[in-house]
Amino acid sequence: MPTTPENLQNVAPQQSMPEMDVLEAIKTKRGEGKKPQMNAIEVITKAMQSQLPQGMTMDTFMRKLATLLKQPDHKLIQIGNTVFLVKMVDPTTAEFHTFSAEGDSNLLRNYLAGAKTLKQQGIKRAISFADNPEFVNIAQKSGLPVKIGQSTKVMGGVAKPVYTFELEL
Repeated sequence: MPTTPENLQNVAPQQSMPEMDVLEAIKTKRGEGKKPQMNAIEVITKAMQSQLPQGMTMDTFMRKLATLLKQPDHKLIQIGNTVFLVKMVDPTTAEFHTFSAEGDSNLLRNYLAGAKTLKQQGIKRAISFADNPEFVNIAQKSGLPVKIGQSTKVMGGVAKPVYTFELEL
């Protein structure tokens, strides 16, 4: 006996179809749209693959990160495929570090959203450092009041020249 619509059982609750932007769907199909959302561990792993200090494994790095995140003054904020590790220095100042699996334009957008998120949480000053000059370009393109300087920071037991960033929110 053929199956008719009257004989079918409804195995899933009826849901309305989500609104769909046709142009966005076409761009995504061609690979021009948004990247699939990664979780924080995937983003950090991808970002750190080529940046681990010599002699450190990804497992060791993740264990150290997990230990940091047990402290109440440390937290992760994920925006898109960018993760910010935020450490509260005092009630209005935060130090942040950026892990990203994004290209420059998406990283800039996520950087701006990260600054907005920190401001909404009552942060008035955010500080960071990086040894990669790409972050200087992103900070300059952001249009935010970022003071950029140079300093030396001990990373992996070795003193390295770094760029320092102070953002007044």
